[in-house]
Amino acid sequence: MNANPIGKPRKMRAYLIALGAASVIILAIILSSYGHLNPAPVTTSASTTTSTSYAVDAVSVISSAASRAPPGYAEGQAQQLNPSEPGLEGAGYAVFSSQTGSLGNLTVLVFGGPGSAQTYIDSVVANAKGLIGYTDVSPALSSYGHYGICYGYGEDDPDGNGSVATGVCTRGNVYIQVHLVSHSPLSIARQDVASIIGAVYGGIG
Repeated sequence: MNANPIGKPRKMRAYLIALGAASVIILAIILSSYGHLNPAPVTTSASTTTSTSYAVDAVSVISSAASRAPPGYAEGQAQQLNPSEPGLEGAGYAVFSSQTGSLGNLTVLVFGGPGSAQTYIDSVVANAKGLIGYTDVSPALSSYGHYGICYGYGEDDPDGNGSVATGVCTRGNVYIQVHLVSHSPLSIARQDVASIIGAVYGGIG
């Protein structure tokens, strides 16, 4: 019998906060070093890449996605990011929160052309594949493969109190990233990530 019934929730909150902070730090590192990375090549087929450029505003895309968010999720106010990276024309983010306490950090980057977005996601995927202890959950994003590249990864909390999942995708010159800290197991969290990414696709073009 557990003598401290609130111990696990507290531990889970600390675990989720740490993972959320780590995701922001990882994104910042990738953004700051983007121009200096030599990413490992990511194999794609002609049918899963697109050369289309979309004249969209990152914050507007995020706000549009809010109306298509998964049931139970609500969007916090979309904020503009101002990183200075090669080929990047605009960026924004927002936090989507669920009624169960899960938090999803949505980031949208709009590049000047598909080539820059391709190079960026190649770098992100190469770095993600180098992380230890994560499970590849890319199949949850397979229905978006006709838009561009998609990759997903995540892990369950070792104590069984939740999970963390991240999905990255492109559509032409637009890069989408969702990092979700969830009280649900990874099998459910990865579907929520996919649903949020799907909501973003609906607002691009």
